[in-house]
Amino acid sequence: MINILALSEDSARLAQIAHLIGECGDCRITRATGTPSLLGERGDSLDAFDVLIVDALSLKDAQLAVVERLHREHGRLTCILLIPDASPETLIAAMRAGFRDVLNWPLDARQLGDALQRAQAQSAQGATRDTRILSFISCKGGAGTSFIAANVAHAIASLPQKKRVLLIDLNQQFADAAFLVSDETPPSTLPQICAQIERMDAAFFDTSLMHVSDTFHILAGAGDPVKAGEIKEERLEWILGVASPHYDFVLFDVGLTLNRLSMIALDRSDQIHIVLQASMPHVRAGRRLQEILCSLGYAQEQMRLILNRYTRRGERPRAALESVLGMSAYQVIPDDADTVTDAMNQGLPVSKIARGSGVARSLQALAENITTRAAKPGRGRAKGESLFGRLLGRQTLPKLETL
Repeated sequence: MINILALSEDSARLAQIAHLIGECGDCRITRATGTPSLLGERGDSLDAFDVLIVDALSLKDAQLAVVERLHREHGRLTCILLIPDASPETLIAAMRAGFRDVLNWPLDARQLGDALQRAQAQSAQGATRDTRILSFISCKGGAGTSFIAANVAHAIASLPQKKRVLLIDLNQQFADAAFLVSDETPPSTLPQICAQIERMDAAFFDTSLMHVSDTFHILAGAGDPVKAGEIKEERLEWILGVASPHYDFVLFDVGLTLNRLSMIALDRSDQIHIVLQASMPHVRAGRRLQEILCSLGYAQEQMRLILNRYTRRGERPRAALESVLGMSAYQVIPDDADTVTDAMNQGLPVSKIARGSGVARSLQALAENITTRAAKPGRGRAKGESLFGRLLGRQTLPKLETL
């Protein structure tokens, strides 16, 4: 997999470029609106990318001197220029500045695919980490989504394989995932980092994270719906693009709301874990959530049903839920209110409170399943319409808690 940064001053063209890149294969794309000079202010964060695609209307807009400097400072970065004028003079000037390929606009998908294939062959020499991204989402408040996401992240990081795990709290209501596995105050939050995105290099990002352990880090959420609403999609995308290559797993606590921010997470997710309880209200709301996800282009094969707070009295609702959703429970987590409450009150992972409890063992099993089942049904949404195309005409998406 190659990590691609696409840069353009035209958001519509940027969306087209992202769509074509998505059709090319195993790529992870980050979009940024602006000129190459924008990147000069972001320190070593460019080290996270294998390919830089610059879309420009002219050589002046391409800022060749800036690209030449970036190429010197980040030697493994393959640079590709998209430009309407691909004359021999343009080609020579671009190559001298460090561009490996110059492609004409309108962009030809085949030429782009060939250029990315060459870039992938080059990046294969550098051991790029193949990060797996998971999202946890629900359709009802109190389902336990944050508790499961935080504890599964801790469980994955605690496995003997020493996987590096990042949990991003994207819950836009109260965002308390960090306090479920730690009693410390996060040094920063997602909105605070987004507000200082120009400062973001590896050191700045690392100091903004809560370090629960050497292998488990948390990017805390807003904790305030108003602050959460101020987060810009492009800035979240940049953070994800820069951070992902440094981790084996990135987990999102999406919460209850489907909007442009949560769709950035879902678009990049290998698996979408739907957290429900075995009750008739969850059957109806779960079906509605599934319909919304499918209508947005996410494949049924990506979805995993997590049944939380399960008791024997839930057998009939469980059967109804599995029948309506057309999927069996991927993991069942038993009801143990005392153990869960004790862990939450102390701000500790449940495995440290009661390792032998049914809850801890179920979460451990879920973590092991996630890490050992290497087969991927497909990354993100089904190929086709872009995120912006799916959002066209939709100013707001439904809050799932109201379903």
